[in-house]
Amino acid sequence: MDNNDLTVADLNNNPSKGASLINLDLHRGLKITGDFVSDTPITDDLQDEESKLIAKSSFKDTYDWTPIKDLEIRSKKVDIRGGILFKTPFKVVNSHATCQQCLYAFEIDTYGRGCVHNCVYCYAKAQLTVHGYWNNPFPVPLNINEIHNVFYTVFETDKTSKWRPILEKRIPLRIGSMSDSFMWMDQKYKVTQHLLKILKHYNYPYVIFTRSDLVATDEYMSLIDPKLTSIQFSISSTNDEMNKKIEPGAPSAKRRLAAIKKISEAGYWTTIRINPVFPIHPDGYFTDANFQKTDETPKFDYFSFDMVDEMAASGVKSILAGFGRFSTYSLTQLEKATGFGLRNFYTDEVRKSKRDFHFSDNEIRYYYEQIKKRCQQSNVQFTTCYIGNGENHFWKDQDLWSNKKDCCNIKDRVPAFHTNSRDIPFETRLKFTAHKSQLPVSEESLHRPLGDGPSL
Repeated sequence: MDNNDLTVADLNNNPSKGASLINLDLHRGLKITGDFVSDTPITDDLQDEESKLIAKSSFKDTYDWTPIKDLEIRSKKVDIRGGILFKTPFKVVNSHATCQQCLYAFEIDTYGRGCVHNCVYCYAKAQLTVHGYWNNPFPVPLNINEIHNVFYTVFETDKTSKWRPILEKRIPLRIGSMSDSFMWMDQKYKVTQHLLKILKHYNYPYVIFTRSDLVATDEYMSLIDPKLTSIQFSISSTNDEMNKKIEPGAPSAKRRLAAIKKISEAGYWTTIRINPVFPIHPDGYFTDANFQKTDETPKFDYFSFDMVDEMAASGVKSILAGFGRFSTYSLTQLEKATGFGLRNFYTDEVRKSKRDFHFSDNEIRYYYEQIKKRCQQSNVQFTTCYIGNGENHFWKDQDLWSNKKDCCNIKDRVPAFHTNSRDIPFETRLKFTAHKSQLPVSEESLHRPLGDGPSL
């Protein structure tokens, strides 16, 4: 038998054979310490790293590495594209022309390279599928040590950190962007749980974006301070038969509404994000006087104005609407999942490009106004999200916002929210993007204050 045929068991049973293998590459999955050979070298190093960090940090909670160890062992038999850990802790995304006004563009995902909700229209799914990373074979957890180390460095030392200019300003952190941090798999890995403990320890503000009712369990609610956070649930439809096709891995709308009711009654500032808003009829149906309406006019039975009343009955504090803008990939996936020719709803006149399906501004405005009316009737606040529809919507739809200071309607609702991502200088934003040539859509608009009108 040569060295390449040796197994971990061989080496543990025959320590003398290990002496000649000290310099084996780690990719073989062996770590030799004295006479013992570990088959989980990555997890062992993470545990050692955590021990050193806890020894000097005021945050003393330890993470249970057992699930990561099991995942590392599993990776010997199952190819996990990109490795067993997600290694991109934070992102600042508001240097891009499509979201420079976004107030909550400082983001984190506790799971990467996929999402079990697997929504067919998801922009992250479209991006990562092309490169072979989406759910290949499943989402992987974040290295939580990186988060602890960043917070320790910024708030307990004078050491240099690229995140210091953002964290010291306490720019609120958005949890959930390219994935959902509250997938039920977190009951096993508990990465999100540990993040919540870190944020609570350092008294750091954050907003949760989720489709999962896991956040409403007692275990998680005990870690979430209502003075630090806003909880926002995405619900594009209460038609759960269609949801099974369009958001196949997500909890039902019924479960999400029950979660919102529980969280709202517990005193948290809650928002339902109808984002994306899906069209009911072809573009122009409601606003074009020349639109020819007939009994044959197609209807996409997913979003409805009536569902706003159902959402309001949950006790939610605020509803946000953001009209859908879809790539060719996303629209194709929607059509495959539903069997409905949705692309026929879009006209060439208002498409941003051949790969960008977009509704007319007048039609979008009509949907927003109708949703707002329903909200007002139920004493629920209303706001809009402009992402995907152009910066002009950020400015011209502000008259619809209940909170003129914040398109996500969190400022003055959650005590810890004093700053936002618009406060990050543009030159600082560029440090966190690979696209250094980005320019402000408008220098004047970057610094234009919000809140000129009254908040309701």
